[in-house]
Amino acid sequence: MPIARAIAAIALAAPAVGSATPHDYRLDTVHTQVTASASHLGFSRPGGRLHVSGGWFRFDPDDWSTARVDVTIDATSIDFGNAAWNDKLRSREFLDVAHHPTARFVADKVEKTGDKTGVAHGKLTLLGLTRPLDLAITLHRIGVHAYTLKWTAGFAATATLKRSDFRMTKYLPDVGDEVSIGIEAEGIRDADARKSAADSSTASTEKTGEP
Repeated sequence: MPIARAIAAIALAAPAVGSATPHDYRLDTVHTQVTASASHLGFSRPGGRLHVSGGWFRFDPDDWSTARVDVTIDATSIDFGNAAWNDKLRSREFLDVAHHPTARFVADKVEKTGDKTGVAHGKLTLLGLTRPLDLAITLHRIGVHAYTLKWTAGFAATATLKRSDFRMTKYLPDVGDEVSIGIEAEGIRDADARKSAADSSTASTEKTGEP
């Protein structure tokens, strides 16, 4: 253990070594979460979580223009803390998970807007429809993980979408059209991250039977 700690200390003391080039990162699905919230009759904006089933991103802290993002979200995992409401959200009235069990966000253009901020210009595929979606992203940190000793990058992101753009119009306007999205993401550097994400997506498709 003392040796591992010493190695970690050395790595953390020089976080810039080996980082100034684009690297691929595999999403750590344990430490990556998506939240969604919408107005309920104007009284509140309750929210729930969605599980990220896989994905990857490319990132160079010195050149954000090289960044790429590809994330798959498990729509069946929606959890608003109530079983009956979860079932309704999974039904054809909302996410229709029987026919569309996943959503996917892909971005091939990232615009840096500040020292640690940027905008990922991408597209969201939801309910079989693909629409433009911009994520406002903030870099938390990039460096060597103190326990795994692996290069790790962490981000936060926010976005707003209209569910009516995806033909999800049930209960409008009582259940709000505007949905606020929040994301916390960690990625582990992995040269095979893109292939691993593709394999995961294929396995998910085979399991659900979706084309």
